[in-house]
Amino acid sequence: MEEHEKVLIDSSLEGKTREQLGLKPFTCTEINSNIMGIPVTITEEIISRAIRRAVEGSYEEGLDKTSPWNDVVNMTMFNSTKKGKYSDLRMEYKILQKIMTEDLLPKGGGVDQPSLDHRVLLHFLIKEEMANVPKYIFNHMIWALKESQNTNRSWIPYGRLLSKIFHQKGILKALQLSKVINDDQLGTVTGKIINGRTLRNMYLIKKEDFKKLNTDLQESYAISNLMDNFPPICKQDPLDVQLYFIHDHLKKTRETIRLEEIPEEMYGVTPYF
Repeated sequence: MEEHEKVLIDSSLEGKTREQLGLKPFTCTEINSNIMGIPVTITEEIISRAIRRAVEGSYEEGLDKTSPWNDVVNMTMFNSTKKGKYSDLRMEYKILQKIMTEDLLPKGGGVDQPSLDHRVLLHFLIKEEMANVPKYIFNHMIWALKESQNTNRSWIPYGRLLSKIFHQKGILKALQLSKVINDDQLGTVTGKIINGRTLRNMYLIKKEDFKKLNTDLQESYAISNLMDNFPPICKQDPLDVQLYFIHDHLKKTRETIRLEEIPEEMYGVTPYF
């Protein structure tokens, strides 16, 4: 499309290379945008760094009802080559499916009728097979963009992931410094929480078995000061998580974080542990 637009403006450019057209070389599929004058590029590799998950593993897409994957996933989910009903799923599979459709491949609607692509990813999760999660997220993000453009649908999946990418690009800092847009105007939302109430609403536990505790996780609207390079861990995380983060940070940035430098708690957030 970029090349076609250049040729439409100047027909003498027909047959020229991207470099001759003044375009950057094509290396991989990208999502490109511009927010407040700040260019934003999202690729599988950027998502990989944001979620700290390698771009590797199994990946399947564009499957239809004739695909042999139908029998595979049906056997995994229902122990039969025939597709069963949502009500036939084991409790843990229902929870995994909810996490997948709310978090990994959000649909923005009901979760009881996932596509075959969704069910193949669920198969990977159940079988504990390495799936190419960054690739799944990236391609689902492209699908969501097309959906919003084609159907004029106001729906943005991966809000927390995008916020992390925007923060690294300096967009959130620019919004903070501009002081012309507040959280109410931005329409701040929080992530969904899976707890006992969720299990009750999914009819996985009986109503009388549910008891709300004051230690239950709850939504928090704590305001962050958008600290640069702030480690997303604290002393309340398990020690092996802290050590993994330090090792991963050193590997990617060659910067050393000492264990004693890890903060006692997440900045600006009241812990619920």
